[in-house]
Parts: sequence; C-alpha cells; structure tokens
Amino acid sequence: MTQASDQPLDQKLNISNSVLESVQIGGIAGRDLNLTQVQGGVAAINVFGTVQVDQAPTQAVNTLSKQEYRWRQTLLSKVKQFWIEGVLEKSLHTKVVFELGLEERSNLVQKPLSGMEEFAEDEGEILPEGTTASTVFDDIGTGRTLLILGEPGAGKTVTLLKLAQSLITRSENDLSQPLPVVMNLSSWAKQRKSIADWLVQELNTVYGASKTLAKTWVEQEQLILLLDGLDEVNAQYRNACVKALNQFIDTHGLTEIVVCSRIRDYEALSERLNLRSALYVRPLTTQQIDHFLESAGKSLVLLKRTIKQNAELRELAASPLMLSIVSLAYQDSTEEALPEVETLEKQRQQLFNTYVDRMLMRRGGTQQYTPDQMLNWLKFLGKRMVQTSQTVFLIERIQPSWLQSQSQRLSYRLGNALTFGLVIGLSLALSLALSLGQLSGTAMIYGLISGLSVGLFFLFLGKDIEPVESLRWSWQKAKTAWSRGWIFGLIIGLVSWLSVVLSGGLSGGLVSVLVDMLIRGLIGGLIGGLIGGLIGGLKGPEMEQRFQANQGIWKSIQHALILTLLGGLILTLLSGLSAGLFFGLIGGLSFGLIGGGSASIRHFTLRLMLYLMGHIPWNYARFLDHAADRLFLQKVGGGYIFIHRMLLEHFAQMELSEEKK
Repeated sequence: MTQASDQPLDQKLNISNSVLESVQIGGIAGRDLNLTQVQGGVAAINVFGTVQVDQAPTQAVNTLSKQEYRWRQTLLSKVKQFWIEGVLEKSLHTKVVFELGLEERSNLVQKPLSGMEEFAEDEGEILPEGTTASTVFDDIGTGRTLLILGEPGAGKTVTLLKLAQSLITRSENDLSQPLPVVMNLSSWAKQRKSIADWLVQELNTVYGASKTLAKTWVEQEQLILLLDGLDEVNAQYRNACVKALNQFIDTHGLTEIVVCSRIRDYEALSERLNLRSALYVRPLTTQQIDHFLESAGKSLVLLKRTIKQNAELRELAASPLMLSIVSLAYQDSTEEALPEVETLEKQRQQLFNTYVDRMLMRRGGTQQYTPDQMLNWLKFLGKRMVQTSQTVFLIERIQPSWLQSQSQRLSYRLGNALTFGLVIGLSLALSLALSLGQLSGTAMIYGLISGLSVGLFFLFLGKDIEPVESLRWSWQKAKTAWSRGWIFGLIIGLVSWLSVVLSGGLSGGLVSVLVDMLIRGLIGGLIGGLIGGLIGGLKGPEMEQRFQANQGIWKSIQHALILTLLGGLILTLLSGLSAGLFFGLIGGLSFGLIGGGSASIRHFTLRLMLYLMGHIPWNYARFLDHAADRLFLQKVGGGYIFIHRMLLEHFAQMELSEEKK
C-alpha cells in the first residue's frame, strides 16, 4: 500500500464544506411521435395531445435591452454561484464519481396516452450505462419535463445540479434563452399559493429579483424550473402541491420543469405529476461499495470487513451519501467503535451520531464554540426548519413562530411595544425640549408616557417580520401607504397635542384647546399621509447584485436611516422653522420606523430572546459559517442549508438539552 493511501480519508478525497452527495447519472431519449417537417422544425405530439413545433421552446425576444441583459446575467450568475460553485463543486463525489444505474419509470408520471393499451408504459427499464440526465432532458423535445426519483441520499439533488450546470452553460452563450433556476419546494407549504405566485416570492427572497421582474419572467415563460424536494413538502400538503404543479404545467406549457423526490414519498401520493418522463437512480452495487472502501486504504479496513458481515450496514451504504458518511464516521475506528446494532433505523441513528461527534471534533480552524453549544444550536435550528418547512435558512427570515409557548410570544410582543415606546418617547421628550428651549424633567416624563402609550399600538403588528430590503417608486404602494400614514400621522398629531397640554404649553378655554387639538390632529394626519405615501412608494432595484448573511435586516436598518432623514427634512420644511425641529425629529424618526426600523427592532427583539433562552448564539452568521467548516451546513448565497435532508431530520429529532417552554 502506498503512503498516499494511508492519509486520512477527508484529506485524500479533498473534502471541504462537502455536501457528501454526488452522482453522475443520465437517462433515455424522449418518446415524441415525429409527424412531418414544418418550416425547418419537427412537429410532435406533446403530453397534452396538441401539435407543437420542435424548436427552441422560448418566447424570449432575440434582442435584449441592456438593462434586461444585466438582470438575466445577474440571475444566472447567482444560480451558478449558489448551487454550482457553492454546492455541486464542493461535493465529495465530484472527486469520486460513481456510475450509478438508472431506470426509466415513466409509469410514475401521468400522461394523457398512458392509459391506452398501445401506449402502455413498462414498469421500469434499466438504461444503458453512461447516459446522462442532460441527454434525457435534451431528447424529450419541446416542453421538456422530467421527474427524478431515488432513495434518500441516492444523488437526486446532485443530478439536478449537474443538469443545471449544463443548462447554465447554454444560457451563458445566449441570454435570450430561458434561464435555469434551482428552488426547493418545501417552502410552498407555508402559504400554499399558486405555483406562479410562489415562484415570484422565491425569486424575490432567494435571488433578490423584484416581484415585478419575477412576475414578468414567470408569465413570459423565461425560466427553466429545477425544483428539488417534493418529499420535503409537509406530508399533508404534498398532494395539493402536485395538483398545483399540474395546474401550472397546464397553463404554462412552454415552461420546462424538472422535479426531484424520494421515491417512496412520491409513490405514496394519490396524485401523479403530468410530466413527460421519469428516472429512478438505482442504489450502488456491491462491487462499487467494495471498490470505494478498497481505494480508501488502511483507514477503512475494519469498516470494509464489518460491512461484509453486517447486512443492515451494507444496505445503508448503498447510497453515495451514506457511504460517504459511513466512511467519514468510521475511518481509523477500532472494532469497539464500529456498529453492532441490528435494525436499520438504529444503524442510521448510530451512524449519524458518530458522524456528528467526529465532525464536532474535526481538526482545522479555530474552536470558537464548545461541542455542547454547537450541538444544541444545530438541534434547535433543525427543529425550527422542519417546523416551518425550510430548506434554505436565511437569518433575516427568523419569525416569531420560532417561539413555542404562548408566554414567550406574549413576552416578545411586550418587548416590541416597550422598545418602540422608548424610541418614540425619547424622541417626543427631545422634541418638546427643543420647542420649549429647555430640557425639563416634566417634558421627559410626559414624552416617555406618551411614547409608551403609542408603543402599545405595536402590540398588534402582523405576525411575520418583513424586512424592507429595497427602495424604488411604486404608485400602487404609495396609495396603500397613504392611508396607513394618515392614521399614524393622526395618532402622532394627537399625542403631540396631549404632550404639550400636559407640559403646560397651551392655555385658554376649552374651545380653544379643542380647536388646537383638531388642528394638530389634522396636520399630523395630512403630513403623515404625505410622508407615508412618499416612503411607502419607494421600492428598490429590480435585481440585487450580491448577497450576504442577514442582508435583509442590514438593508432595513440602512433604509430606516435614509427614510428618517428624508421624512425629517420634509416635515421640517413643511412645518416652518419655528415648529420644524419638533415635527422634523419626531416625524422623521417615526416614519423611519415604518420604513425599515420596525422590522429591524422586531428582529432584534426576537434574536435577543432566542439568545437569552440559549437557542442561538449572539453572532449567528459566524456560528453558521463555523458549522459549514465542520461539514454540517453549506452556504447558499446569503443563506445556509444542511449538507443533506437526512442530517437535518436527524438534528430535528434529537432532544434539546435545555428547551425552555
């Protein structure tokens, strides 16, 4: 045995931030029925029974504007950066590739002609070695749609990403063609919108495209949809998801789609996808497993012997992902450390526990956290991601639903009200001091009381936190924001009147006081509507250029500061020099809260509560990066994913050491 073969497995295979899953698979040619030549194209009967011309399935305009070109280029760059460079190229099996067997399983998709005897489908057909998924997809023809099935860890996701890589290369050569985008279906179950609306939302959240631009791309069928994780949709909504996908396919016949799912979860559904073809990724053969273990050298000699004697462990190692994890978990292990349990489920649990322990103690980098801290934070993250049907975790998308008890959610709302009240109260006190020419204790007390009273309004804010990530003008949003601004401005106007009255700033009879109250309220409402309309009509760029962790909240803070200055300046000019400082300070800060500060404060309050309960670290982004270095997570743009769904599920099933109710 050479010296190289005795190196640690993770060094020899160059494992760094690995998904620990990869496979190069392929497929078969499509089954279109050729009829005749039509103006240089081939007419074919598609799955919907209509006649189409087999040519480039796109409605894109050949000549793109400079702006549209940049938007398309940015989207394509992000898909490549997030999924190809961030996930696929860091996968273990891009270094060690298994030639997996493939089967055609077209009996698992719904075709209009599949029920007719002369078009009956075989239950399964093993495909020739060396066929790739790209070949299958290309040969299907116009309106290409494909289903990829397999066991957990079989290589479905990496198969999807290899196809995405091929499609990206083509689109880079001609940006007028449809653009491939990778998305995970798990998030669909949260609101269960139409697939078109869900796509718009995901393009906005994951890739930073404005909703207007995303809607245009979806409606004009300018995307190739690569949808992973049908099995990750909450079980009670999977059939509904299949129905929604079929409805989308019926109304968007030129949009090309690939869907991935675990085969057992898909077979359990009563609905079937209306797709052109289906592939099943076959398990590794005994010869492939033996060859892999043999090539690893002395570090896996004991594991190789154990696998031969342990049928359950051998079955577990029949997928590329599990074979990789088995190898990492048990390299250089003693006989005592190797698994002896009997059932397959216990084998799996012991394997993941051993893998987690080994990765927590993995050499390299700095040990910033104790193993117990990392384990507990990963457990909590896994539980909440499963609970909220998340696959890609974005820090700025942490929601109050992460708080499990009613008392925790009440404490969170009270914390928000107190924070808002203090901010507004201090602003009122400072504004009164400026208008009266001195800072008195009375002004401070009445300012804080008034501010806390207004803060109670924020007890009734919506459940979800929506960061304000972009600013640009929209008349539709301006109209909606005008009414909200009017109400908020009216409240501020009346509160400012009350503060002046209580501080002794007004004198005269009842009628005079009431008239002054009415005038201040109306002025506050008018100014609030104006500023609300101006601020609410601001939107952002059509396409964000780059992403970073927690970008949404940082942008919300930035926009809040901009709107505070803008609102303060406008109010100062509208109110005149004498009252300008009063209205400018309080009004500018108030509308800054509406324009991003509100989301930032609510996010901070939630993060602080979770930190104090021990569920997350103070610097979440740094911890997530550290977990990626330990091969638990991978970074995808501004978000993070677990290296595999099975590891996410493993953490989600573990008990938290100190979960506070």
